[in-house]
Amino acid sequence: MKKIEIKNITRFLYIPVVILFIALFFNVYNILSKKAYILVDNKVIPVQYEKNKLLSDILKENNINLKSKDIISSDLSLPIKADSEIKITRVKITKGKEKTETVFRPIWRKIYTKNLRKVELQKGIVKTTKRNFTNIYHDDELKSVVYDKEKTISKTFYRLLLLDKHNKVEKTFDLSKAKRMKMIATAYYPGDPLAWRDGTITFLGQKMQRGIVAVDPKVIPLRTRLYISGYGYGYAGDTGSAIIGNRVDLGVNNAQEEKSWMHREVIVYILDKSKTY
Repeated sequence: MKKIEIKNITRFLYIPVVILFIALFFNVYNILSKKAYILVDNKVIPVQYEKNKLLSDILKENNINLKSKDIISSDLSLPIKADSEIKITRVKITKGKEKTETVFRPIWRKIYTKNLRKVELQKGIVKTTKRNFTNIYHDDELKSVVYDKEKTISKTFYRLLLLDKHNKVEKTFDLSKAKRMKMIATAYYPGDPLAWRDGTITFLGQKMQRGIVAVDPKVIPLRTRLYISGYGYGYAGDTGSAIIGNRVDLGVNNAQEEKSWMHREVIVYILDKSKTY
């Protein structure tokens, strides 16, 4: 009788133990099977979920290092949640090269037709804007561009435009960048009795006319395009026995015009060398 009772008691004890074991097994299984996922550096890294384990500790265990600018979608000081995704965005900041924008705005212009060819003189304002910028990348993809404070410099400019017969611009010279010299000017005209030869043909064999300039070839090479203050466009196409050093002899139309140019100080801008006007 006692043996039967002991067996029954044992049977009744066995059932709860089995149930408890099964419950513990499934509980452990559920815990072990739960994961979280870290998205970083174009990879998905599965990590084991552990209750109350902080995200910062999980990152250390998986050798995932954060930089100061990186963005993380969850709080490092809190535990992770099961089946959650933690996104880490790598942030890179680079300084871009200085950007310069130059805008020309003519405020005055005039076309001259007297000397050899048609030219246009322009006066204007050139505004140069300089600014630095920073590129911000998220996971190597450009996210935004941040510009620093702009710095704008304005200055007056003069430029000379060579025009063709259809008034199209053939060439442009920035007079602020051209070499310039202070020189003493005199003048001569076709048929001038004081001119070299008979005053109608230049040293280069060209027809003498307004715009032809006699120069000292040691100072200004022959066949050089010029711009002369108060006179206009010129071409170094002649020489003269008295034209030595910083002297120019300007071709004009007649004796009356010659008088107004006698021993005047001028600024001569050296443009370029050319076989033609």
